Amino acid sequence: MKGTAAFLLCLIVVISGAWVHAVELVGSPKVTVTTNGATVQWKTDVPCGTRLSYGLNAAQLNQKAEGVVTADHAVTLSGLSTGTTYHYSLGSARQQLATGTFTTSGNAPAANPPPSIVRRVLEAITPEKKPAPKAAIPAQAPPTRQTWGNMSSLQDHFDRHGHDFSSRSPDDYAAQAWLFLQRARAEGLPMKLDDTDGTLRVFDPKTRAFAAYNESGRTKTFFKPESPTYWQRQPGRPVKPADLRLPFR
Repeated sequence: MKGTAAFLLCLIVVISGAWVHAVELVGSPKVTVTTNGATVQWKTDVPCGTRLSYGLNAAQLNQKAEGVVTADHAVTLSGLSTGTTYHYSLGSARQQLATGTFTTSGNAPAANPPPSIVRRVLEAITPEKKPAPKAAIPAQAPPTRQTWGNMSSLQDHFDRHGHDFSSRSPDDYAAQAWLFLQRARAEGLPMKLDDTDGTLRVFDPKTRAFAAYNESGRTKTFFKPESPTYWQRQPGRPVKPADLRLPFR
């Protein structure tokens, strides 16, 4: 009998402890929107991880943003569509605390009106030659070991250059470097091929992003140089993306 009482007492203590440390939302989330972004803020009674899942469909919140362990949480989203309603779920990696929606400011882009009957008849009589579509840019990069050349150097490159691209982790930094190459090939960004070792160097004049890839297409480095003449001083002969085939030489 005494053993049963002791067991029940221990069980009550454990359950009470779980209740004491359960994470709870303090107040209501606050959302501040702009035309192409939003900041979501909320508070919890104890520090915990920060996670926000969001998307255009409440049943498919397929985009995520994370932050530090804290009791005052804030997540800033960018690159959103103007005048668009987004659904979100917030909390930590282990617990959902609230759901809601917000709409970015401004007016949503107007849909193109359907072509007139006369226009459609003219197009049928004299069809225009449409340009070939650009190469599609993959939405997701392969695993890091398949895209980064020297894995032992990844952490150092991330520590020194990850902030250039707001990278959240070494894997995110490596993925952005690989996707930069795919975008460069699709958009025709400036490229130089070094015939001495097969290094391909790529530069985006608008964002100042620079990357170098080995002859197998794996990243060697990825950063934004401070010198305005850095790209001009890089070795290699200019090449066109259409001329590239992996491996590069």
